[in-house]
Amino acid sequence: MKTPVFSFEAEILTDAPFAAIAARLSALGSPAELRSLGPLREWLPLEQAGDRLVLRWRRSWRGSEESGAVTITPDPKGAHLRLEGRLKGWMGFVVLGLLRWRTDRLLDRFVEEL
Repeated sequence: MKTPVFSFEAEILTDAPFAAIAARLSALGSPAELRSLGPLREWLPLEQAGDRLVLRWRRSWRGSEESGAVTITPDPKGAHLRLEGRLKGWMGFVVLGLLRWRTDRLLDRFVEEL
């Protein structure tokens, strides 16, 4: 029997300057220091590639695998944020409600916190 996979995504365009976001994230020891990103806990180091920042998380939880990324790119109006994530495993049926709760409005809360 195949393992179920659930995915989610969201995007937001903000007027927050890309340079200000990059400076704030670079100053942090971990993205988990931000209240909006703390619930996702296990963050990988910030990836910087030219005009792009990527925050990734990955963890195993009760037999399921949770992973995702927040990608931040510059835009003429400010910054473009994209959230992508996935949950793989049978516990996804149980965890999906919790995961949606944690990621619902995640980008909005992240921008407010900057």
